[in-house]
Amino acid sequence: MSKFSNKKIPPEPVKPEDSECCNRGCENCVFDYYERALKAWKKKISHLYLNNKL
Repeated sequence: MSKFSNKKIPPEPVKPEDSECCNRGCENCVFDYYERALKAWKKKISHLYLNNKL
């Protein structure tokens, strides 16, 4: 059993379906939001691991 087993990992952002994008090159595309959320999630997970909080 891992020493981190009692901690919860935040859920990873869910990638949008291709059909959720209108393919018009919008500034606020659902895929842009997803990429930003994924980057922030990875940073948070790394921070938690580095500080032994996971």
